[in-house]
Amino acid sequence: MRYSRQLLGRFFKLIAIGALVGIVFSILFIALPMAGVLFILSTLNIGWTLPWVPSAPLIMAIGAIAGGTFAAVLFIKDRYVPYVEEVPDFEDDGGDSSNELGDK
Repeated sequence: MRYSRQLLGRFFKLIAIGALVGIVFSILFIALPMAGVLFILSTLNIGWTLPWVPSAPLIMAIGAIAGGTFAAVLFIKDRYVPYVEEVPDFEDDGGDSSNELGDK
């Protein structure tokens, strides 16, 4: 199965955008809160060691991989499983629609 250059270009562009969004989310939701925890622990002179805290580049790399993978999965899902929503027909109510709110 051959894919067009345009489709592959859109796919890789979406992966790149997903990776960048993943980096931003990893900084906002993981790196900054962990930096705050480390700052509070060192300011209050609490003797807790946190060797399990990864470095900032590792957090950003994990975010980029997760964001790119998520974007690729969404692209493939949207390509092969289109989004279809069942919407009820509100126009076929069988009544007079000129006065919908009703006069009371």
